[in-house]
Amino acid sequence: MKVPPQSFFTFCANHVPLLRALAETSGEISEADARRLIRTTGSPDDELPETTWRRLRELQILVPTEVGSDFYFLAEPMNRLMAYLFDEAQAATPEMIRGCIDSLDVTGKQLSRAIDGDDLAGVRSALEEIQKPLRRIQVDLDETHRSILTEVARYKTERQSVSVRDKFRRIVHWMERYVDPMVEIVRADGRLRATFDETERLLNRAREHGLFNDLPALERNTRHLRLVSRHALRVFQQCRRELQPLYESLRRSSFIAEGAAVGLERLQREGLGGWAGRHVIASCALRLQDVPGDAAIDRALRNVVEHPPEPAPVLALHTEDATPAAYLRRVWLESLPDEAGSGMPLPDLLGWLVGRYPQRDTADALAGFTRLVFDSRFSVHFTAAESRNYETSDGELQASPVKLTPA
Repeated sequence: MKVPPQSFFTFCANHVPLLRALAETSGEISEADARRLIRTTGSPDDELPETTWRRLRELQILVPTEVGSDFYFLAEPMNRLMAYLFDEAQAATPEMIRGCIDSLDVTGKQLSRAIDGDDLAGVRSALEEIQKPLRRIQVDLDETHRSILTEVARYKTERQSVSVRDKFRRIVHWMERYVDPMVEIVRADGRLRATFDETERLLNRAREHGLFNDLPALERNTRHLRLVSRHALRVFQQCRRELQPLYESLRRSSFIAEGAAVGLERLQREGLGGWAGRHVIASCALRLQDVPGDAAIDRALRNVVEHPPEPAPVLALHTEDATPAAYLRRVWLESLPDEAGSGMPLPDLLGWLVGRYPQRDTADALAGFTRLVFDSRFSVHFTAAESRNYETSDGELQASPVKLTPA
């Protein structure tokens, strides 16, 4: 039966506390319990409880478990709407994700047959069907992520007196039921990635085939595939990182509490007698204090005197006969400013270097030239005179004269 949208949303707007109470009721609810909720959540100005009860059934908010039954449950579309409005995420099980993957596999086979048969309508239909499981997977991933983060935050801030064992069992349930199986599905070599890779291959095949020319739709599907694949692995890795420290902490606390409970139970049952002999770790200490005798002193001195001496180690230090050429070159470069300063001004710096040190090669001449040009004690003037040739021991340089004066 179709439900009038205006009547439905008007009723929902006028009965928000009642709908919230029904949503928080898990499982089936009897007619008596539903009428009790109507009376406790309604105000004196509202309609009669009987009218509210009738409207709940007419608008299909409460659906009977079977025909003629006195037990009802909140309709699934209404449940999803309430979860969306109140931002209440429901964790998706691995079976739900596998169902979406199976649906994507079936759609991929349909797309492959449509491409092979040049069926344009089949390709378009398959592309539309691909979006449905992708959106479902993305929504399930987000809701599972939010549920796990909410659960972790609740355990960290909970002030109720919940035993460590119960907390540990709850965290183990989340790890074993949701996180670990999901990671196996969405990891790089898991089934989700394999299905997505095959679907992406079919999309590329449809693009190359040229039959379906809606390239933006193909690009959207390809981007969505890659986005969901990366998002899935990132979400569950983050969930595992959130749960793992809490799991380890509660695991240690649970072991300690369990051991203490077993010990107290055994102590109460068996009594204190013999407890120390069975459960207390024995610690032995042997301390002997005595004056050493002559024989002991004689043996100690004889060990020292008769100990064969060993020569001290000798380090073999090899010194080079000749002074390293790099060191001599560095000393020469450092001495150039003093030598140039004694002959200031120098009208031709490069000519002075080549004439004063004819045995230096081209590299040394340029290094000395650079050392003097960039020295802060000198000023350099580049002249516009004609270029000259400067002969070195292994070549020739051509440049205009450069004048060097004190700064």
